[in-house]
Amino acid sequence: MRVSLLFIPLLLVHIPIVAHADAIHDAAKEGDVAAITAALDAGAGVDESDGHATPLFLAVRGGHFAAAKLLVERGADVNATPDPRLGSALMPALAKRRIDLINLLLDAGANPNSDRGGQSALHVAVTLSCLDCVKALVEAGADVNAKTKDGKTPLHLAKLKGQREVADYLLSHGVVLPTPAPISMKLASADVEKGRTYFTRVCAGCHHADPQGGNKTGPNLWSVVGRDKASMAGISYSDTLLAWEGVWTYEDLNKYLFGPMLTTPGVKMEIPGVPDETERVNLIAYLRTLSDKPIPLP
Repeated sequence: MRVSLLFIPLLLVHIPIVAHADAIHDAAKEGDVAAITAALDAGAGVDESDGHATPLFLAVRGGHFAAAKLLVERGADVNATPDPRLGSALMPALAKRRIDLINLLLDAGANPNSDRGGQSALHVAVTLSCLDCVKALVEAGADVNAKTKDGKTPLHLAKLKGQREVADYLLSHGVVLPTPAPISMKLASADVEKGRTYFTRVCAGCHHADPQGGNKTGPNLWSVVGRDKASMAGISYSDTLLAWEGVWTYEDLNKYLFGPMLTTPGVKMEIPGVPDETERVNLIAYLRTLSDKPIPLP
């Protein structure tokens, strides 16, 4: 009995704290400013998590500007992320395309490069086709060259989705399109057999490499060197590739294979590419051999 009595004061203290926490979360969901104020005045934590979200996150997710503003004024952490899968309060503001909420959070110090599941806030804004959201984030310092875990940039997503205004805005605000060094003069000394091995290991799952092979997910690469770009029947090419005029030269292949989503954003070949120059040269040298009449080396 004596041991049980020791727990009674603790329980009496704990019950109202839990009640205040429940109250502020419920009030935030409803956008009830008066109830939020009462819960905070009674001792509820402004950043108290319900296990997944803070009151600020809940208020923003509900689209309640006045409630969100009150919580920010009362010291809410605009970058709190109890659950990384949900991200900070900036994510539901973006999901609703609510510029007033986005600016409220950014003005209060929200990180414009905050992340959710490997996607930056800017990636989310582009995915939502929200130009105003993109502008707000970039003006607040978002990295226009940020990459997702699988290498997608905001510009790549914009071009792939046909968002011309978003793409133009990003291009005028610091996007860097990498350009690999020329490799044509290195092809003569390339290791074609290593290129063949690389192709078999990495590329053959999506591309045939013989004249009768037909297409797979990607086009047949027989005679690709010197062939018109985006010219194989039966393949649904991206607008980016359709707009790239001319034939596949050694240097065009060098640029493309370096990192398709980086050098030619908007393409459907969403792979990391071949950033290692030696491997890339060997691969292009092998691709040259896929022809009855290989294009002469430089």
